[in-house]
Parts: sequence; C-alpha cells; structure tokens
Amino acid sequence: MGEVLQLMVKDLTEEGEGIAYSPSGLKVFIRGAYPNEVVKAELYDVKEKYAQGRLQQVVEQTVPRCTPFCTNQCGSCSYTNIGYESEISFKEKKLLDLYENLPVNLFEKKMYQGFVGMDNPFRYRNKAIYAVEKINDEYQVGLYRRNSHDIISVNECAVEPEWINIARNSLRNTLNSESFRRETGEENDRTLRYVFFRGTDDGEKLAVLVVYRKFREIEILMNTLNSIGIRNVLVSVNDCSGNRILGDSMEVLSGSDCISAELLNLKFVVNPYSFLQINTEQTEKLYTLAVDLLEPETDDEILDLYCGIGTISLYLAGKCRMVYGVECVKEAIDNANSNAKANGISNVDFRVGLVEKVLPEIISEGHRLTKAVLDPARKGCAPGVFKALSSAGIDRIAYISCNPKTQCRDMAEASACGYKIDKLIAVDMFPHTLHVETVVLLSMVK
Repeated sequence: MGEVLQLMVKDLTEEGEGIAYSPSGLKVFIRGAYPNEVVKAELYDVKEKYAQGRLQQVVEQTVPRCTPFCTNQCGSCSYTNIGYESEISFKEKKLLDLYENLPVNLFEKKMYQGFVGMDNPFRYRNKAIYAVEKINDEYQVGLYRRNSHDIISVNECAVEPEWINIARNSLRNTLNSESFRRETGEENDRTLRYVFFRGTDDGEKLAVLVVYRKFREIEILMNTLNSIGIRNVLVSVNDCSGNRILGDSMEVLSGSDCISAELLNLKFVVNPYSFLQINTEQTEKLYTLAVDLLEPETDDEILDLYCGIGTISLYLAGKCRMVYGVECVKEAIDNANSNAKANGISNVDFRVGLVEKVLPEIISEGHRLTKAVLDPARKGCAPGVFKALSSAGIDRIAYISCNPKTQCRDMAEASACGYKIDKLIAVDMFPHTLHVETVVLLSMVK
C-alpha cells in the first residue's frame, strides 16, 4: 500500500482530476476529488514531480455527490459521481479561465452569453466504436482503459442509445457461443478487431465489422445483427498497426453502405467515413445558435469554411442567396453535393481543397461575400484565413470550435486582421466528458 496523505484540492485538470500538492510540493492528481475539498488519497505511480492519488476519503466536501451512473472503468466519462449542474459549473469555469487569459482588449466577461446544457444528458451518442480481443479464452468487446491498451468489457453504457448496448452485447454473446467457436476454430481468434455502430434508436442503423482479414464465418455475426434489427452490415479489412479504425474500403454484407440521418429538418446521407456530430440534439442547438448569431439576410452570399458534409451550408441556404462550402475531404464534398440534391437545394457551391488555398480562389471570382461560418477541426484555422476574410470584406463571422484552446489562439490573428469578439456561447456536446463546443461571434471593427 502506498503512502496515504490528507490533501487540499486546489484545482481541476482538463481530464477532470483534482489537483493537490503534498507537503514536499509533489503534484498529486486525484480522480473523484474536486476543488476546495480536503481528501485522503493513497499515492501510486509516483514520479519525480508528480504522482497519482487514489481517493480514500473525502474529509471536507464542497461538491455534492450522487450515486455514480456508471461503474465501468474505461475512463471515457470524467464526471460520473456529481450532479450535472456541478459538471457544467466546472466546464464553464475552465472555459472562462481560458478566455479571460486573453488580452483585455480581446475579451471581457460581458461577452460571455452562457452555457447550453442538455435536457437529458444520457443516451445521446449516435456513433460508437468498440475494440474486440480474446482474453483468457473469452472474447471481450469494450473500450480501452484511459491511457492504456487494456480493454474494459462494457455491458451497459449510459451515453450510448439502447440499440447499441443491445448490439454490442449480442455480438459478444455470439462470439463466445459454442456454436461460433465450433464454426470458426482457433485460427480466427484474432480476426475481428473493432465493431463500429452508427444510428439512433428510432432511425436507421449501420454496423461495420472491422477485421484483420475476412473470414467465411463472418456471416454468423451479420445474422446476429440482422436479427436485432440492424439491416445494414458492412465488413472492412484493416490489417495495419496503429490507432486507425476503418480500413480503406468497405464491403456490404447486408443492406446498404449508408444510412439517412435527419438534422435541422434536412436529410443527410452518411456512410461510415462521414463526419457527423455524435449528439444530434446538441448539434441542432449549436448550429442554430451559430446561424442566428450570423444574422443571415436574403441577399447575403456566405462562406462555410471546413463545411464537412454540408450540414450548416444546407441550413444556411434557406436563409440567404448563396453559400460557398469548402472542405479538404473529397468524400465529404461528394456527400455534401448528394445531400444538396436530396434536399432540393441549388444555391450552394461546394469546393474540395484546403481552406487556405480555395478561399482566395473564391474571393478572386468577385462574389459579393458578406459573412462566414468557420468550423475547423481541433487544430483550429489555418494561418492566413482571417487575413483573407478581412481582405474580402467579410464583416461578420460565426466561429464554431471543438477545441477552445485553438479557438483562443486564433483570436489573436482575428484581432490583428480587424475583428473583435462580440459574443461567446458554450454548448455541452458531450455530457459527462471533458469536452465543450463553443461558438464565437466576430465582427469587423468599424
């Protein structure tokens, strides 16, 4: 047993761990402990400058606890033993600490317009990926423990919809059945690698069986999925090392290689490779907020940069004259064009390429561009984007971000190009996890 210390928790990491300091100054990370609490923790994994602390007792409690909604040890959810309001408070504080570190001329707290939580923060995911491995002669289907390659078998996940919980457990039962073992033999013990699910309880569903190599008996797994209402089943071969999930190609075992999803009263066709936000309810709130902040008018020509499969573009198209969408993933632009056609929308122009290269081309064509939406990946906007927008006379920008750190970084370039922050709003896209989505409204300084 390691040394047990009584410690005062000073802060919270981005991973949701309490931060305390030992009498010798050693930094101690304690999961399940929260700021301003006095706790007893057992030290383990002790390094020169920091250690992990296993919570033993809360001596002085400041944050109300609740019965944990999850007993899995995967670590995907950081806030399982406190109420949702407390979770939002911690996320909000972390966000404001980040923005209030910007120079005073860039951000003031009055610009913050609030945090949009979820009415029922469970069963919200429309996508899940589970790892598969045979351990001690039994197949495990689950998630990797945080910071490890150990698979934690999952029987119930509170943020997955019911159909995914049923499908995952049904597959595990089939894999461990005597009939499957008889059919496949030992040579297929390491053939199934991952299982990918996409869909909703009340909508279309799709599953991908990711394998090291295809095997004849995979149809047994397809039949299991078909029997519980998953009509669309695909197989993807991925024999590469590393963290990549899907292989380069798909083969349809049953049904189709794509499904239809509804968002903002529009229909979108998505396949396993398509990017689609995993929380439909919060996505609608986020995109509606961003478009409302932009205040599109019927004669506006608007840019949608990093447009993905065209979700925001097609929503904007009903509110303005023209939308130009730019995305570097060709398959996403193919999806965007198909989605525009399926929804009968013609006032969109999707371009494939890097934003920093395609944006100047669109500007040089002489369009009357007025406003822009930015929704980049976690790394934020490419250098030069704000300069190009400023030179084109774009006077209003809604910047959506899944990484407030890089969004904050980009505010310096935006300011240097003549933009100022008008509003900041946070949306809880991933309840019980660390992540927050934000939208910032920028306007040109007059």
